[in-house]
Amino acid sequence: MGDTEDVERRKQLSNVALYKLKDVWIGKDKIKREIKIKLYKSLVKSILIYNCGTWALTQTKANKLDIFHRKQLRNILDIHYPTLILNKSLYKICNETPLSVQIVESRWRLFGHILRRDNDIPANRAMQAYFNTLTTKFRRRPSTTLPIILNKELSQAFPQMKLKTTKDLQNLQSLAQDRGNWKSLTGRITEFARASSSDEFDAGSR
Repeated sequence: MGDTEDVERRKQLSNVALYKLKDVWIGKDKIKREIKIKLYKSLVKSILIYNCGTWALTQTKANKLDIFHRKQLRNILDIHYPTLILNKSLYKICNETPLSVQIVESRWRLFGHILRRDNDIPANRAMQAYFNTLTTKFRRRPSTTLPIILNKELSQAFPQMKLKTTKDLQNLQSLAQDRGNWKSLTGRITEFARASSSDEFDAGSR
């Protein structure tokens, strides 16, 4: 299953879970907002973001996932059109951040975990083969892969760093051995992603 198919599957499954709890969100029983949010995070969002650290998403797909996430948040708060709420305000009320930002953080935490593992594990062998400069490269339009996404996020937050060669991979592997340094690197990349997120309304939200 590809990343796009996995994301769509996660969205479908989380919507099923959300619907099953509709009496919690809009039922006659007055359930506190804080409880609703906790239930959403544990019973719905956990399904939505399962395995998200492995997703290689274009910015367009990440933005669509953020819109989907915000729609679910508005549903549990019973906020519907024509009532509007700023994305920033919605996230604050729910103690949430854009899903795309959470995916970036999960991606880099998982990447660091893999880099700290033995070189012989399948994930590290696959990365070494991918970045091996001796591997024949075909001239074609580059696909959206995890290494491409990781390089983009890294170079945006740290213009002097990149992830394009075996040497770049080895440099990051050395950096990952110090959990404190890797946590700082992940934090800066995550903050860069957060700063790029929208604070506006969702167009045509209902």
